[in-house]
Amino acid sequence: MAKLILFWGEKNNPSFTWRLSANQGDGSPQTPAHYNYQLESKEILKADLACIADMAQSNSVTLVLSSIDIATAQVEVPNKAQRLLRKAVPYMLEDEIATSVDDLFFAFAERNKNNQLPVRGIERVYLESLLEQFKLAEIRLSEIVVDIDLLSSPEEGITLLMTESQCLTVDDKSVRWHCHPDDFTWLIQKQISDDDLEDELPVAIPLNIYSEQPTDEFVHQLPVGRFAPQHHQVSDVFEFMLEQERKGINLLQAEYEPKKESSRLTDFLIKVASIAGFVLLTHLIYQGSNIYTLSEKKQQLDAQKITLYKQAFPGTKKIRNPEKSMRTYIKNIGSSSGSGDFLSLLISSSELLTDLSKIYPTNINYENTRSELRLDVIASDLVILDNYAEALKASGHQVEKSSETKRGDGYSSRLIIRK
Repeated sequence: MAKLILFWGEKNNPSFTWRLSANQGDGSPQTPAHYNYQLESKEILKADLACIADMAQSNSVTLVLSSIDIATAQVEVPNKAQRLLRKAVPYMLEDEIATSVDDLFFAFAERNKNNQLPVRGIERVYLESLLEQFKLAEIRLSEIVVDIDLLSSPEEGITLLMTESQCLTVDDKSVRWHCHPDDFTWLIQKQISDDDLEDELPVAIPLNIYSEQPTDEFVHQLPVGRFAPQHHQVSDVFEFMLEQERKGINLLQAEYEPKKESSRLTDFLIKVASIAGFVLLTHLIYQGSNIYTLSEKKQQLDAQKITLYKQAFPGTKKIRNPEKSMRTYIKNIGSSSGSGDFLSLLISSSELLTDLSKIYPTNINYENTRSELRLDVIASDLVILDNYAEALKASGHQVEKSSETKRGDGYSSRLIIRK
């Protein structure tokens, strides 16, 4: 992706200049970017900002502001966290800035060679108006930088970029400042006087001047013998700043930092994840309600077990586990005890009840000490009752039959069955 650089100029300038660059500021060689956006001029009125919206959609947009509208400073600060610096730095610069620090937003960079923190201050109202203006034009800004920060520091001496309205200066110690061309001579002389020591001999300072216009008159105004000026004619100061391949301090920090734009695929995946999360949550709620319902039913069944156990064994006082106690009891009464155990006796007796419509049991009782099964039955007639008793005897059982009693249409009797 190429970069669309907008040189905004001063706040009150009615127009701005745009450039396209394939350089991303990573030190790789810059290659020309060729696009046909049908714009006749590279200078556009700020009121017509929306006309570059199509160009901005396919490029990373960098806004370059003029140093005239930005407070530039370097301060010595302790090694504190960034959030603490944002509170302390404004009040460290309170006496050096004419505008109230409460009305400014400060952006920081990494400390330079001299362990000083470069600081840039911009009026919040101005910054927010810019962001709103670009938002209305549907242009997303990747960064906002200051023109003076685009200049690379020289290995020795001073680099000066001069235009009609200002001089941008940076020295070999990365100290940056700007002024009007008419004020440069006395400001640089004052700075040199403060830096010089009385016992040191003056040495000519290399001064590389870059401008579109001739600088003979400007050079003649410099202090004699203090500089070794060398003029470099440039055809376009904006292209010159882009060729410096230096990344400036991004003013979009803290609360103004742009949020990352998500792609369509990311949005789709987020929606899918949201739906899946909702379905999973619904499933968990449903399963949770089922678990709660089943736990309630289990408690009810446990209560019923205890009630039934008390009914079957009224003499029992403590009931810890009725199911376990019942299994133990059944196991004991069903365990092998010769040939007269309860279960085998019950099974062998019940197998002969082939037609429950003619004969059926009403009560079963087992006497464990005598190993005998007491079976109360009702038969439709005496013949069927006698036949059932004979069938038991034929299968190897000992049967004692009590007297028959007339009950409705049938006859009842008790059979005592042994092996």
